[in-house]
Amino acid sequence: MERVIYSVKDVNAYIKASLSNDQNLKYIYVKGEISNCKIAATGHIYFSLKDEESLINGVMFANLASKLTFVPKNGDEVILLASIDVYVPRGSYQLFVYEMALEGQGNILIELEKLKKQLLSEGLFDESRKRKINIFPKAIGIITARNSAAIKDLLFNIKRRYPVVDIYIFYSSVQGENAPKELLAAFNKSQQYPLDTLIIGRGGGASEDLSAFNDEKLVRAVANSKMPVIAAVGHEIDSTLIDYVADKRASTPTGAAELATVDQREIQQKISYIFDDMKRILQEKIQNIEEDIIFYKDNLKRNLTDKLNNYSLRLLANKKQLSSLNPKAVLYRGYSILLDKNGKPITSSKQINKGDKVEGILYEGKLDLIVEENNNGK
Repeated sequence: MERVIYSVKDVNAYIKASLSNDQNLKYIYVKGEISNCKIAATGHIYFSLKDEESLINGVMFANLASKLTFVPKNGDEVILLASIDVYVPRGSYQLFVYEMALEGQGNILIELEKLKKQLLSEGLFDESRKRKINIFPKAIGIITARNSAAIKDLLFNIKRRYPVVDIYIFYSSVQGENAPKELLAAFNKSQQYPLDTLIIGRGGGASEDLSAFNDEKLVRAVANSKMPVIAAVGHEIDSTLIDYVADKRASTPTGAAELATVDQREIQQKISYIFDDMKRILQEKIQNIEEDIIFYKDNLKRNLTDKLNNYSLRLLANKKQLSSLNPKAVLYRGYSILLDKNGKPITSSKQINKGDKVEGILYEGKLDLIVEENNNGK
């Protein structure tokens, strides 16, 4: 059998692909102690995570590390949300870290993961539950903080895109100890209004600032909302339980406004296209009608000509027939007509007697005659 020889890169790439496709190694929580911690000038954090018996390298890139509320250092006990990845050039596997929390905070993440799995098992995240957003709404509701950048963005973009919609605002704090209770109260109030869509959220923030949107009571209430819900809680890299139960998720308030409405410019453009299509269709119909008129005109003219010719021929034949029946035609051949004194035609000699005056009608002229002899048909 022919041997297949792989390059070192091929082997490492194959291992990377195999690990990347293993669902058991994606988004796992790992607990350990940080050692060999180095923060690069780029903001990337490189470290090792160890326990009493083993060690694994890890990396947290700058865009994610910038969200940390503490500076990691050697000896910190942490809980990580990470996936296993392979660095192909060196053939080494490592933890690719999304979130990092000190052990106390990490326990919160673990409890959150338990709640997430529970809600998932109940089917609250199922796509079959998701409802379609009416992009031609009569009324939109918004739940967010008063005087926030989020409410300004939402109001500006909704009115810019679809100015005819009514907007109902239900203010609530979006972080802090009272936020879950206030958000739930605002949500319950929103359910009393005839809304086509409800937008709930804020303009992003650190993971710990979004915790109110993981409150179980609030999440379950949103899952049973009377109207479709758009979650606009955080940026692209953030996610909360509200995001999973909502009918649509937007990474920003502007994105939520775009999901909730159609842009009036799109409507105007579509109307313009419709008018252009109607104009084209009418022009085609008019052209077809004109062609039909020309066709029927020519056809009518041809039919009338044919009928006139037929009538002319029939008239000529009738004229000839009538001419042949004209008494003058008989007289022309040398015959004559005799009329008695009352002007009635004489068809028998028995109608007249000797000495009667009769009138003879010739082809040309008349004769007054006296009967000198009558043989009475003998």
